[in-house]
Amino acid sequence: MDMNQRSGFTLVEVLIYATVFSVSAVFLVNILATITNIQLKQTSMNEVNQQLSFVSETIKRYVRESSVITNTAGVASSSLALRMASSTLDPTIIYVDASSTAMHLSQGTSTPITLTNDKVTVGNFSITKFENPGGMAVVQIDLTLDYNSTGAQSKASQTWRSAIARVSAATFDSSLLPTTNGSLNFGASDAKWNDAYFGGTVRSVGDIGFTNSSVGLVLVSPSSTCFRVGVSNTGIITTSSVACP
Repeated sequence: MDMNQRSGFTLVEVLIYATVFSVSAVFLVNILATITNIQLKQTSMNEVNQQLSFVSETIKRYVRESSVITNTAGVASSSLALRMASSTLDPTIIYVDASSTAMHLSQGTSTPITLTNDKVTVGNFSITKFENPGGMAVVQIDLTLDYNSTGAQSKASQTWRSAIARVSAATFDSSLLPTTNGSLNFGASDAKWNDAYFGGTVRSVGDIGFTNSSVGLVLVSPSSTCFRVGVSNTGIITTSSVACP
């Protein structure tokens, strides 16, 4: 054996190794890029889902606890307005700001708080109230949150659509007032209330009418006997003893 002969790689072997290394490197880089994109997408989606879940649960809770949904029936709105029994929470308004960057919650005279952070933006927020004769009012809610990123790999969006009904009777700790003076009714001829109970003076600037001659105004005498005040066919005031209400 020639001792001067040196072992090593031939040019062909070097080229083969370089080619294999290059192909492997490209393959590994593509795998790494794919994994990174998946992680970015998953992170974005998780953030959107978490904030959407928080906002939706907040909306559902306040709608179900509300005394009245004051949105105009059948008209889509970008805010949800609720009357609440507690004066510290009344009114409760959930709305999106003008720039569509965040959801806000306003309650009573307190400073509004932000329900979403700067990692998401509001793609859509629409509220439509539907009256349910004989039952509670229902609101249809359409809400879309988008991940706040310009990168294509991080883009994520989620939409929530639901119908929520009030579950409690209307209760108030302040005056119940109409939006306009002398134009709204309390009940109707085909949608009557039953009994009414008042603890103070009842005042009227108009007539008090009865549609049935067998009923009338019941008054309590000093001896705690009750009499119904009526009228005869000739217009004469009559009284009859009745059970006290």
